[in-house]
Amino acid sequence: THSDDSTHLKIQIAKYIAVDPATTPVSLPIDNGSFSLKPWSGRRGYNHPVLACLLCPISEIERFEEDPKETIKHLQDGGIELTADTFPAFLWKGDPFESDYNPDDMMHGFLEGF
Repeated sequence: THSDDSTHLKIQIAKYIAVDPATTPVSLPIDNGSFSLKPWSGRRGYNHPVLACLLCPISEIERFEEDPKETIKHLQDGGIELTADTFPAFLWKGDPFESDYNPDDMMHGFLEGF
């Protein structure tokens, strides 16, 4: 099934995430080789600085770029509300990824990111 495929993909992707890219380069694999997501899930999502930037709502990306640690804290503690219509930055094209985002024309580059 699709959910089975997604689960296997999530497990494999974790091997390619640097623990702290600011100080440590990617060193494969970062997990212990088991298929359990639990031991390493604390290093993913908003707990990981690069993934947090990708998942950050596009409306908050400037705030993230100014102060990533504070923005991550607000994402984790609910200070920044995440709803169904809060789109993550990685959905916009650009190099860097969200650089083509235009708040006056949100559809420009939308769904052309990663």
